Order: sequence, then structure tokens, then C-alpha cells
Amino acid sequence: MKMRSDIVWVLGGRVVSAMVSIASLRLLTSFLQPADFGLYTLLIAFQGFCGLILLSPVGLHLNRNTHAWWDDGSLTKRLSGYNNYIVFISAGIAIVVAFWWNFYPGTDQSLTGTLLSAMAVSLMVYFGTWNGTVVYILNMLGFRSASVCWMLSTSIVGLAFSAYLSYNYPTGISWLLGQAIGMAVGAVGGGMMLRRYIKNENNLKTVETEPISLIDKKTIIKFCLPLAMATGLMWIQTAGYRFWIGGVWGAKELGLLAIGLSITAQIWAIVEAVSMQFLSPYFFRHITESKSASENSAILSNVINVMWPLYAVLAGFNFVFASSLLVVLTNELYYASVAFVTLGVIVEFSRCTANLWSYAAQIERNTTNYILPYGIGALAVWIGLIWVNQRQGDINHISVVLASSGLLMCMAMVIVMQRMVRVKLDVWRWMIGIVTLLVCAASAIIAPITSTNFLECIELMALGFLMAGGVVMLLLWRNPALTALLSIGLRKA
Repeated sequence: MKMRSDIVWVLGGRVVSAMVSIASLRLLTSFLQPADFGLYTLLIAFQGFCGLILLSPVGLHLNRNTHAWWDDGSLTKRLSGYNNYIVFISAGIAIVVAFWWNFYPGTDQSLTGTLLSAMAVSLMVYFGTWNGTVVYILNMLGFRSASVCWMLSTSIVGLAFSAYLSYNYPTGISWLLGQAIGMAVGAVGGGMMLRRYIKNENNLKTVETEPISLIDKKTIIKFCLPLAMATGLMWIQTAGYRFWIGGVWGAKELGLLAIGLSITAQIWAIVEAVSMQFLSPYFFRHITESKSASENSAILSNVINVMWPLYAVLAGFNFVFASSLLVVLTNELYYASVAFVTLGVIVEFSRCTANLWSYAAQIERNTTNYILPYGIGALAVWIGLIWVNQRQGDINHISVVLASSGLLMCMAMVIVMQRMVRVKLDVWRWMIGIVTLLVCAASAIIAPITSTNFLECIELMALGFLMAGGVVMLLLWRNPALTALLSIGLRKA
């Protein structure tokens, strides 16, 4: 009964969240011109810099140990010093953004713009980090209803304020400020809910007299610093290139490229979030209890055998309905981005596949091995950008560079991580995923959908959704890997 309730909460929450995300993208492209959208993606890149390089390593350390710290009653004390670090990062990025706004081509370089852009990014970093932390902890510990409710509160409130501000002041800064308000609501509400659960569970069992901290020097050196180097390279590959494109080709061209990639990224983020929101707590609980290399191999194999065939199905249908997604989710100003949506499928499929294998480093606590794959991806992107610039290429060539670098990074990640933790494939389900992907890709090439009629695209996508759903049900039916993952409780009494 509890398992069924969890599934209902997660799926229900993600369906609503997906609807909010779709509405957000539609409104965002309605309010903002391509050049404004390009500047918006640059502000988001600053937030991503803080999240990936400075905050994510600590966050992953927290995720890796949440269950153990809950079990020993030290979770609250370990989080107590986290706020000072987040405040420091948020203040620092505000200064950087303010300086950048006054020199980057395409910005208005006004005092008002400087202050608002710095404030928007800083607030997103601060409240976004706390929002992600407390909502994720609630989910990790099995408090599904609270996690989903505050996640939805964040999305709905953020959409409402972003739409209102952007309607009256159509800039990327307005949209980002609205999102920051939503993040603040979820962070404050989720934090209060987490403290209440801790109090009600009487989770204060620790009797240690020595000071307890979130992280120690050894963890920083061996876990966080290598991970920060790797995520820094990942940021260079996935977001840093935007500053080059905006400076060389202009904010409008960046906006057209970014919207195509963003549509695909939005779809994949929804699928990845709903699946990993449900599965990752079980994964981390399993590795907390794991005692041998063979158990580690089985845990990682189970996650990959559940998720990768689903990703292959998603990639296939994403190829087929690339143009339909563009028609439904944007206005006509962005219809020229269809090629970028298609190439974005390769980028996202590569990213999600690499993410699955990267769990090996989490299991072995050896994040140094992230550096080589992300280094290869970052190097490939920047060599490609320089080459395109020297050959006087256009934004279409850049999208090919991004897709190619994603594939190279993915292959490198699989090779490196496979050496750490051996993954055994469920051949039958992998074959279903691969065949579906190839058939859909061939269909997109031979007989692409070209309709720009909104209702017709909705009907086609609905049909595709039903077909994809059938394949997904086949993959999940009596899936031994899924059964094994769900065979453990999330909290100890």
C-alpha cells in the first residue's frame, strides 16, 4: 500500500509539474524576444556555475549520507552550518554578475539592470539551493507527499510571479526574479516541514560530544574538489559556450539555439526527474547498506537496466515529434529552431546515459574519475567552437559541435565508470530500447512531420504518447531490476 501511495504521489506530482513546465516555456517564449531569451540563458548559466561547481559537490556528499545521518540522528546538526556557505556563494556571484552586466554586449548596462540582474541570480542561487536541498531530503527519506507538495508549490508560485513580472516587464531578469520567489516559498515551507518531521520522529539519537559538521577536510579533498573540477568541465561543455556564442554571433542567435536545446532539455528533465525522484532514494539506501563489490555491481546494473531502455524510447519518440514540440511549446518566432531540437535529443540522451554510469563514482566515492570524461567533452566543445568561428560557420554548425561533444563525453564516461563498477546488461530490454530508437530515428529522417497546425500537432503527440507508453509498460512489466531496487525500506525505525 505504501509503495502504491509513493507511486501515485510521485507520478501525480510530476504530471502537474510537467504541465507547469510546459506552460512556463510557452509563456516565456511568448513574452521574450529571441535576444531577450538569449540573455536569460546567460543569467541561468551563472546560476548553473554556482550550482554545479560550488554547491553540487557538497550536495552530492549530503545525498550520499542522508540515510546514515538520519539513522544516527545527526542530520539537523550537520546542516546547521550550510547556510553560511550558501550566503557566501550567493553574495559572490552577485558581484560577478554586476560586473559582467556592465561590459557584455547586448545588455543595457544601466544601473537598474545591473542591480536587478545581480539580485535575480543571487536570490536564485540562495533559495534554489535550499529548495533543492530540503525538498530532496524529504523525498530521500520517504516523505513523498511533503516533497511533492513543496515541489509543486515552488513551480506554481514561480510560474505565477514570473508570468506577471514578464508580462509587465518583458525581460529575462523579470522571469528569473519570479522563479526566485517560487524557490523561496518551497525552501521556507519545505524546511519547516522537515524540522517538524525530525521532531515528530524524535530523531535526536546522537550522543556524540565532539562537534558535528556537514563535511570534513578529508571529504573536501578526496570527494568535493575532484567533483568540483569535473562539474566545472561539465559547465564549460554544457553552459559556458553560451557566452562565446552570445559575444560572437549575438544574443538573438544564442536565443534561437537555446530554445531548441531547452525544449528537449525540458522534456528530458521531466522524465529524468520523475524516474530518479522515485528510484534514487532506493539506490542511495542500497549503497548505504552495501557490503561488497558484487552488491555494488548489482545495484548499479539494476538502475541502468531500468532506466536506459526507457531513455532510448524517449529519444526515439523525441526525434519523431521534434517539430511538433516546437509548434506546441513556442510561438512562431522560434519555429526556425527545429534542427536544434533534433540535435538536442542527442545532447540529452548522451547526458542522461552518462549520468546513469556516473553513479559508479558515487558508489566507490571516487569522483576523480569524473574529470576525464567531462574534460573530453569540454575540450571537444571549445575546439569545435574555434573551428566554426575560423571557418565562418553559423549556429547550425555549432549545434552539431554540441551534439558531437555530448557523444564523446558519454562514451568516455561509460568506459571509465565500467572499469570502476562492472555493469551487467539486461539484453532483452536493451534490445527493445535500441530497436525502438532506430525505428523512430529512421522514421524521422524518411518521413518527418512538417505540420505547423497546433491542434494537429497535439493529436500527433497524443498518439505518440500512447505508443511510447505501451513500450514503456512492456519494459517495466515483471522487471527484475526494478523489483530488486524496491526491495528495501527508506527509513529505519
